[in-house]
Amino acid sequence: MTSLTMNILTAVKALKASGFNDEQSEKIVEVIAELQNTSAATKVDLTAATESIKTDINTIKTDLDWMKKLILAVGVTVVIAALKYIFIG
Repeated sequence: MTSLTMNILTAVKALKASGFNDEQSEKIVEVIAELQNTSAATKVDLTAATESIKTDINTIKTDLDWMKKLILAVGVTVVIAALKYIFIG
C-alpha cells in the first residue's frame, strides 16, 4: 500500500509542477487510481476463470470422445457394407 501512496503523491506533485492546481491534480490521480483498481483482476477472479475454462475443456473432451466413437462405428459399418457388397454381391 505504501508504494501506491508514494506513486499517487509523486503523480500529484508532477501534475502540480506541470501547471495543474491542487484540486485538478488530485482528481486526475484519483480517477486514474480508480480505473487501475477497477480493471485489475484479483486472484479470485483468475481462479474462477481458470475453473470455468477447465470445465469447458472437459465438456469438449467428452463431446470429442462421443464423436470419435460415432465416427468409428459409422466407419466400421461402411467397411462391413463395402466388403459385403464386394464379396457377396
